[in-house]
Amino acid sequence: MTEGRPDDPTQPSLPQGLYRRDDDATVVVPTVGDDATMVRTVEHLQPAPPTEPLPAEDDETRPRRRRLWPVGVAATLLAVAGGAYVTGYLMAGDMTPRAASVAGVAIGGLTREQAVARLDAELQARAATPITVTVEQKSGTVTPADAGLAFDAAATVDASGVGRSWNPVHIWRVLTGGGAVDPVVTVDRARLEAAVSAYAAQVDAAPVDAGLAYAGPVPTPTPAAKGLTVDVKATADVVRAAYLTTTEVAGKADVAEPAVTDAAVAQVVESYAKPAVSGPITLDTGKGVVTVTPEQIAAATTFPVEGGRIQGRTDVKALYAAAQPAIKALKLGEAKDATITIGPAGTPVITPSVDGVTLTEEEFTAAVTPLVTKAQDRAATPSLGAQKAAFTTADAEKLGVKEVTGEFTTSYPHAAYRNTNIGQAAKTMNNTLLKPGETFSLNKILGERTAANGYVEGYVIQGGALIKETGGGISQSATTVYNAMFFAGLKDVEHHPHMFYIDRYPAGREATVYYGSLDLRFQNDTDYGVLVQAFVNPSSPGKQGSITVRMWSTKVYDKVESSELRRSNYTSPTTRTSNHPKCEPQGSTPGFDVNYERLFYKGGQVVRTEKFFWRYAPQDRIVCA
Repeated sequence: MTEGRPDDPTQPSLPQGLYRRDDDATVVVPTVGDDATMVRTVEHLQPAPPTEPLPAEDDETRPRRRRLWPVGVAATLLAVAGGAYVTGYLMAGDMTPRAASVAGVAIGGLTREQAVARLDAELQARAATPITVTVEQKSGTVTPADAGLAFDAAATVDASGVGRSWNPVHIWRVLTGGGAVDPVVTVDRARLEAAVSAYAAQVDAAPVDAGLAYAGPVPTPTPAAKGLTVDVKATADVVRAAYLTTTEVAGKADVAEPAVTDAAVAQVVESYAKPAVSGPITLDTGKGVVTVTPEQIAAATTFPVEGGRIQGRTDVKALYAAAQPAIKALKLGEAKDATITIGPAGTPVITPSVDGVTLTEEEFTAAVTPLVTKAQDRAATPSLGAQKAAFTTADAEKLGVKEVTGEFTTSYPHAAYRNTNIGQAAKTMNNTLLKPGETFSLNKILGERTAANGYVEGYVIQGGALIKETGGGISQSATTVYNAMFFAGLKDVEHHPHMFYIDRYPAGREATVYYGSLDLRFQNDTDYGVLVQAFVNPSSPGKQGSITVRMWSTKVYDKVESSELRRSNYTSPTTRTSNHPKCEPQGSTPGFDVNYERLFYKGGQVVRTEKFFWRYAPQDRIVCA
């Protein structure tokens, strides 16, 4: 047993009294090993029983000694730590700590250059591997190079503990033999977020409501889809953390649920969609049965979303329209509209309207509506009602079709095709009624000029030359209609004079048509009806034919006249030789400009003037090769 005092400089600073050191007691001893410095602490020191009284201490010496022993301990600890710190610095060298590794790649005991080379060889391929990002089963890839992510092997080796440094972290890594080191990664944050944004653009989507529609008579739901909005910053953090560690990550996103779910649609299928087409609806009118088929019901039914809820809705008005053939087939006594036509005396005659009996829309709606969602007992007995004419006798009388407001006649030389085509055009347009605001279209009224529509082959102007084509000669009708509406004071919407002057027409005040491209259109811009009357006096050998068109209405102006047709700027034709397989020889006509006005009179004064201009090209003489 060794006795001593607490302030013995060879002993640690301990509480006042005698101490013994047993055989297993230890004191603070610094020990330096190959891989670490360990500081052992005082253990098992216990106070020994006193064998004799200690000398008395005065009041001055006792406090001073109590203050000195912590200072001794601190000094000893600092000395030990300093020794360890210096030892760690001296131990560091050109070799990496023996336990150093990076992302699973061991680099312990290598020189700096060797460690960098090994990391380049082992990790660069992994560093270039795209990272798959998935959100709600929607995946995309982020390529490190494009995302501004790069592995710095040299900086990583420097961080592993190679070389000498007074950095405490570096010293500790050397003393502990090293260990796993995080890869040093360079990050271009802007490029990283841009790469994640590119992925987000592919998967971001608004929520999609579940839907419902009929495929034929079969209810067919469409599934709902969640809405996604990728959190670009949070997902960029995930990608950065995964770099060199894994190639598949779950991105961060906000998920929005659809307003209409699959369950809501399923409920509407059972409560509305299936019952609606479960069978036909039959309506017994007492004079026959009208059947509304499941296919008709499906075509008239939709499933709109209102206020976040889906619901079935059948358009009974559309269903009534679809049922019209079946209703008319009952021959209940259909209403007839009034008509205005040219009578035997050559003047307008009103044929009165007739009311009928029918299954009205109101009765149809009242009968069908409650049956749509019933799966059984889909029959009703609606009442029949009076059907008013859509255009009554009173309506016809109000139109004021009573006098000729515009009339014109043109003549044409004898040709069988002209009699046929001009006559067919006159018959088709005759008795055309224009109500206020309606527009006359010659192409629409006559239709395509085909053999099936009653037309034969005749001459037309094409490419500056005459060729044969079905419907040739129709321009005679167009010119006559144009002049009749001109003098009736109606609104000119579209007209096209011929390319060349034809001397049987008023210069500039004429029109041609060609189905699909050139039309003659005018509008009834008055408050009265306009009835078109058209008829022909056929030609015969040695006798010209003619077509007359009249506009019957109520006069708005006292009269409508044309000014003088003023010609100027004449141009001369040439002679051309044609190899066209349908070439027809033709004479020449000079070209010129023409100006004129339409003059509207009231009270003997011109109250309105419209100006017109046209330029005719010279018609060359054609010689067929």
